[in-house]
Amino acid sequence: MPITILLPALVTVIALGSIQPSRQVDTSPRAVLRLAGAQLQAYKPALAFVLADEHAVQQVTDGDDRRVARRETTGEFFLTFVKAEGGWLAVRDIATVDGVPVPNREELSALLRQGSIARIGRAVYDRNARYNIGSVTRNFNDPMFALIILEPEQQSRFRFSRTRVETSADLTLVTLEFTERDRPTIVRGADGRPVYARGTLVIDAVTGRLHRSEVTVRNGPTTARLTTTFAHNDRLDLWLPDVMEERYDHRTSDRQETVTVQSRYTNYRRFETLARIK
Repeated sequence: MPITILLPALVTVIALGSIQPSRQVDTSPRAVLRLAGAQLQAYKPALAFVLADEHAVQQVTDGDDRRVARRETTGEFFLTFVKAEGGWLAVRDIATVDGVPVPNREELSALLRQGSIARIGRAVYDRNARYNIGSVTRNFNDPMFALIILEPEQQSRFRFSRTRVETSADLTLVTLEFTERDRPTIVRGADGRPVYARGTLVIDAVTGRLHRSEVTVRNGPTTARLTTTFAHNDRLDLWLPDVMEERYDHRTSDRQETVTVQSRYTNYRRFETLARIK
């Protein structure tokens, strides 16, 4: 039976810019979270209307770790801040499947000029869901997803603890472990029940930049883990997703299955549009 992990269509995204370092670095969870939250607020305008090329490889293995399915897709990934909704809209548009162009596909850039971005995003998502493989139905796969946790108004809903500090000449990386404790949860099951998240965030305590995020949720027999690694993009002068890795383990008495996905993001650029956001 398909297992569905449902998320809101709009997710909040942290903006990854730079803040001048202070002489002494405070690596306490409270200080690091405050700095990361400030970065989010300051750089939302900088991340509006960003396009990237996405290359993804999905694989399904059985209980004996034998690969039973593989799929490779390419396409575009678009994100922008939707002020009226107070969140970010992420749209993934698949162009090729296993090297074959998607039939009757209109390019995302053309779709975005036609009208409501929110409406277009939902339509594109429904189309893309046809190309997922495995028994786990998901809309969990957004490289920016974990960053909703760093919204100032969301941070109090999680318990944070510092587990590691790594220093170098120009970096002070702090690993924060988090556990969700309040409802409504950021992930919900297909039946609407809360699904509590846990994971880690690796943040530079000098700049507030996020270097890596990992989120794990468990919904009945399915455990999902989503990991995103960020890197500096010279073209836009922003820190943006570089690689996203997903793993879904589904275990029941009659089925054992693992779905893994690796997505890479390249060719970041701005997209100018007059399309309506609402």
